Amino acid sequence: MGNTTPGELPDGTDTPTAGAQENPGFLQEANGTYSSMRLMSCVALAAAIIFGLITLWIAYHDKQDGGNGIILTFGFLLSAFAPKVVQKFAEQKISPIDTRSGKK
Repeated sequence: MGNTTPGELPDGTDTPTAGAQENPGFLQEANGTYSSMRLMSCVALAAAIIFGLITLWIAYHDKQDGGNGIILTFGFLLSAFAPKVVQKFAEQKISPIDTRSGKK
């Protein structure tokens, strides 16, 4: 091994760079920061699964249609996936419109 002091990284610095983490965790973005959007999506997905199972259990045992449970489950599914899709479209880089040429 090299001559590094305790706490020093092999490149000679003592702080990791933003892209130093090669394998970010499930709730982390590519640069290693934690994503609250992913956490919210996971919680909403878990809630949709739980409410879906409760709705099926109630509909099976009580012979009710479970319409409110289906709507609630769909709402949680929508809240689990829609924000990430909107974020992807919002973060896209769009080239500026060339106003000098007069073309639309």
